[in-house]
Amino acid sequence: MRSHRAHARVLRHGLHAGLAFAVAGTLAIPGSLAGAGGAPNSVASPPDNHMLRSFQVDTVSGPADLVTGGSALVRIDVPRSVPAHQVRITLNGRDVRDAFQPYGSERVLLGHVDGLTEGANTLEVRANGRGKSRPAESLTLVNHPLHGPVFSGPHIPLYCTADASPWNLGLVDEHCHVEAPVVTYQYRTTAGSWAALPDDEMPEDVATTVTSTGETVPYVVRVEQGTINRSVYETAILHEPGTPVPDPWTSTPGWNGRLVYTFGGGCGIGHTQATETGGVLDDTLLGAGYATASSTFNVYQQNCNDVTSAETAMMVKERFTETYGVPDFTMGWGSSAGTMQQLLISNAYPGILDGVIGHIGYPDERSTTISGHECRFVTEAISSSELDWTAEQGKAVTGFARFSLSGEFGTSTCAGYMFFPGVDYPADCPGHIPPADRYHPVTNPDGIRCAIADFVSTVYGTDPGTGFGRPIVPDTVGVQYGLEALEAGMISAEQFVDLNERIGGVDRDGQRITQRSAADPEALEVAYATGRINQFDGGLRWTPIIETRGYADLRADFHDRIRSWSMRERLLSANGHADNHVSWTSPEGPLDTRDREEALAAMDDWLTTRMELAAQEPDLDPVELTRRAKPGDLTDGCVDEDGQRIDEELTLDPSARCNQLFPFHATPRAAAGGPLAADVLACQLEPLDRSGYGAVFTGSEWQRLNAVFPDGVCDWSLPGAGQVELSGTWTRF
Repeated sequence: MRSHRAHARVLRHGLHAGLAFAVAGTLAIPGSLAGAGGAPNSVASPPDNHMLRSFQVDTVSGPADLVTGGSALVRIDVPRSVPAHQVRITLNGRDVRDAFQPYGSERVLLGHVDGLTEGANTLEVRANGRGKSRPAESLTLVNHPLHGPVFSGPHIPLYCTADASPWNLGLVDEHCHVEAPVVTYQYRTTAGSWAALPDDEMPEDVATTVTSTGETVPYVVRVEQGTINRSVYETAILHEPGTPVPDPWTSTPGWNGRLVYTFGGGCGIGHTQATETGGVLDDTLLGAGYATASSTFNVYQQNCNDVTSAETAMMVKERFTETYGVPDFTMGWGSSAGTMQQLLISNAYPGILDGVIGHIGYPDERSTTISGHECRFVTEAISSSELDWTAEQGKAVTGFARFSLSGEFGTSTCAGYMFFPGVDYPADCPGHIPPADRYHPVTNPDGIRCAIADFVSTVYGTDPGTGFGRPIVPDTVGVQYGLEALEAGMISAEQFVDLNERIGGVDRDGQRITQRSAADPEALEVAYATGRINQFDGGLRWTPIIETRGYADLRADFHDRIRSWSMRERLLSANGHADNHVSWTSPEGPLDTRDREEALAAMDDWLTTRMELAAQEPDLDPVELTRRAKPGDLTDGCVDEDGQRIDEELTLDPSARCNQLFPFHATPRAAAGGPLAADVLACQLEPLDRSGYGAVFTGSEWQRLNAVFPDGVCDWSLPGAGQVELSGTWTRF
């Protein structure tokens, strides 16, 4: 966990080895991981033209069957048998040869092809001249509208904001899209703030910055804002006005060749273009020469749907690539649910991101949200009990570091751990949705339901009886809350029985019910199969992950450290190792910030080495490629209050130095005997066994316990109900 420096960029606009996408087409095959993340980028790996017998044609702005907006960046490698001036290129029969220019070599052509019609388009490359054996090649480009969808399924209602403050991007159409992007310039002042750059002259207080490649440039940023996939997007890159605008053939000294895609936290049912992205004016990133990109659909508080987040990131990255050129690689950047999105996207849609840099994150939305519901169930049960409970007993039953019987943490006795329970209440809509448009079970049953099941119904499916999204509500059937506290003698048998009698659940409208609630079995299986429950068994088998965590356990916060271990457990379960995962913990504050900055440099090192190694050994397995590229001094660890670094493997051993400084805690489900991986949303059951408890029940207590669990209790040694393997990435919905 030592200090890392960013590598100098390799052959800035020459023929370098990048990681942005695998060879066109391989990512888009449902059920296949072939090539994803393992094959070098099409623009990056020049074939041996002496060996080519025909043209090699690839898209480099994204997969050929997932083109959007009517244009694509295409690379053509020309065999030695064909003189460069004899190359003929047509799109749907139209001559587009003038769109192509040499890229580092006259035998490599790069072209921005536009004018694609919606659906399939044919790009043909032929050699002019005589002879029957003249080589020819074609590529089918499948174009999708700029407003989407591409793979996320039918659109849901959306309220436009691109024409209003803070965007003011112009009139919007029926898709909330504006006519054209808007470009502005911002600069960093010598006082350390951002300001709009005047049109007529360079201000005296423009700062300079030194990029990771050693270039000293004016700290002036070109910002582009527009609409893609019905979201508002932003990109930013260092560029001095008056110098050539960078494009795929033209370099700019301010860009170090890397792209950082930013993601925002929270979890909300938006139905809106919203008012903020993950942020592109980031001094840590831009000052080092990284380009940045994001969109409003990549902020989970506005769009708690990782499928549309992934789709939008793919489309925004495509726009960036067509505008500025193929980045060497793309790193994710974000905190909390901004980490969650990176992990979900990297697992189910490998190739959009090449590395995950996360902070205080979690594996996925459902397992995190359900923990919040269970906190509510347990604390309400304790609060309503006529038995005496202590704060220590409450901690033992919830697993959390803090617990209060006096409401110290808010209206709930553990409000700090409540996560995002509002996303399961369909009538609890954000203010921008007019009341007349909102769902009400009696007065407006056809209105917009602001629940995650409906917001992501293209994934989970709908109930044919109601038309509502299939809910993955907290499944409390069989869960023995407080089991470990009972076994440890922290609570009595009477308290255990009374607690479980009071747990209850929620119905499809998010309302509390006295009976225990069960998740829809079909929705559960879909959630696992499509990667919504992140088992780290797809692209995360090889995607490098560095996650940092400012220790928040002791202030009753749901960004607790056990989430790091949940990630590690899932990686170990899926792959037998966690060589691609690095976890750092530090005190919150400046040391935490330092960790994030060092994570950026370390990830740059890791991916730069991976890029170079991929060019040297293009057939190397992606898992082995990531393992061999990992910097030798990059390890798990923590930082003490004095800023001293401790290199130590992430472990549950309480005697470990990092665990002495930053102890792990748990969740209500883990305190009920569930796995710390937190990946079992609904358990399989086994019969109650009175002899299996380390406690003695009276006859009445045992009878009451049987009434609570008529079908049995959780057998945590078995996989969860509906827990199937990821059935494939890039699945169409």
